[in-house]
Amino acid sequence: MDKAPIQSAFQREPRIELAVLIGSRCRGTATEASDWDFAIQWSDELGFEGVLAATEHLRARLAEALRTDVERIDLIDLRSARLAIRAVVAEEGCLLKGDGSLAWSHFLLRTWRELEQWSWESTHAA
Repeated sequence: MDKAPIQSAFQREPRIELAVLIGSRCRGTATEASDWDFAIQWSDELGFEGVLAATEHLRARLAEALRTDVERIDLIDLRSARLAIRAVVAEEGCLLKGDGSLAWSHFLLRTWRELEQWSWESTHAA
C-alpha cells in the first residue's frame, strides 16, 4: 500500500497532531470491502464544534485521496477514545503523522500508564 497520498492529506492539515492508521489496512489483511480506520488527535486550539467540522472536512479529503466513499472512512478522536482503542493504536497502529513529536510521546505515556494501572487493578482486584 502506498501511504504517500494518505500522509499528504494529513500533512496539509497543520491542526492535526497525530494520525495513525489501524485495523486491516495497517496489518495488510484488508479486502475490497475493508474500510479505512484512522485515529487522529487535533490540536487543543479547536473547540468541540471546530473538531466536528474539521473532522468531516478531513474525512472528505481522505476519501478523495483514497478514491473511496466517505462512508468507508472511520475517524477516531484519540482525546476521547477509550483505553482499549488507544492500546490498539499504541501497540499495532501505523503512525502517519507525529513521529518523534511531544504529542506522540504524551499519548504513549498516558496510554501505557493507564494500561499498567488497569492491569494492576485487575490482578489485585482493587
